[in-house]
Amino acid sequence: MKNIYTFVGDDGENIHIDSDALRIWCEVTKPEIFLIPLKYELLIDFERDNVISMERVYELSMDIKKSLEPIIMVKDGTIAKNGYPNAMLVDGHHRYALHCFGGKQHIAGYFLEVEQWKPFQIHGIPDMTKEQLRAKPITKRNY
Repeated sequence: MKNIYTFVGDDGENIHIDSDALRIWCEVTKPEIFLIPLKYELLIDFERDNVISMERVYELSMDIKKSLEPIIMVKDGTIAKNGYPNAMLVDGHHRYALHCFGGKQHIAGYFLEVEQWKPFQIHGIPDMTKEQLRAKPITKRNY
């Protein structure tokens, strides 16, 4: 089964990205890796939105190689009020949480431009609401 990242905007717009294919593309093409500042308040969002499993965070804490793999963030093409690009965390929510729980200030990650991730966007998946997305079970990945 494919791992698909789904984002539901405040306006109800759905964005679906094939996160497996995007991760493989990053491994092959090796885009620049940045040190991305951690925002601890995102852990509250992760909990509210049913994004992470503490069991998976614990598993990652036992596998240093996996826990250090870069996360994947993508710019959505808009700019926030603070002047920085708006972005979505497509791959690495559990690694992000692990680094926060470990008291880290940054995490290694790709910060992709729209043209880099758009080829991995999936169309034709039925739209869902934020509530429906939150109700979906957290999937366990095989990597």
